[in-house]
Amino acid sequence: MVEGLHQLFVELDPVGCVKKVDYYLPCALEIVSKVASHGIIAGSAMLKLPQIAAILASRSAAGLSTLSFELDALVFVASVAYSSKLGYAFSTYGEQVIVLAQNVVLVALAYAFSAGVGARRAAAGVAAGAAAVAACAAVPDRLLWLLSSGSIAANMGSRVPQILANRRQGHTGQLSGATVKLNALGAFVRFLTTALETADPVLLFGFGASTALNVALLVQLRAYRAKTAEVVGKKD
Repeated sequence: MVEGLHQLFVELDPVGCVKKVDYYLPCALEIVSKVASHGIIAGSAMLKLPQIAAILASRSAAGLSTLSFELDALVFVASVAYSSKLGYAFSTYGEQVIVLAQNVVLVALAYAFSAGVGARRAAAGVAAGAAAVAACAAVPDRLLWLLSSGSIAANMGSRVPQILANRRQGHTGQLSGATVKLNALGAFVRFLTTALETADPVLLFGFGASTALNVALLVQLRAYRAKTAEVVGKKD
């Protein structure tokens, strides 16, 4: 029916406007998608900096989940491996490489400034990270779905511990609102660009889930802001 109506408009259109839209709209959407993708890559250089700065300024990772940082790093290891092995353009996943480097810094800071993390725990985390990199690099093409599935599971797992910790504590500690906002915005925009450029259903689900979980964190930041200000103020 839709195709029939479209054909009718084409036949009744005296100046060919419908045909022009058919030709130019996909090109325009592709250009917008490419510009947005490069914007995400440029903006990703600052994505985790507010969180890194907050930890360094307070010399504390109070209220932050070390497991969330570790799983977040794992998400990007698997995601970068998945996209690169499929031969996707760097513009569709370049920010993930940059954010991965920042996540590694956050994991190191969490190990250094979290009271409950000892040397053995840190060593185990480093070993697990190295093993994850090696495993992702060795995955054959026929099993790439494992990388994507693992990335989605780790992505959900990386946010859930922090969400649960916030609820248990009644505050968000040193969690950076700026970083969470940028995460939510970046995931949403990447969802849109993925829909336009690759339409990969696995990636779409992953970015959609990431957007939803980051929005949940934003809700907690707002709901617990009074208690957070009180707790952080006492520590300062």
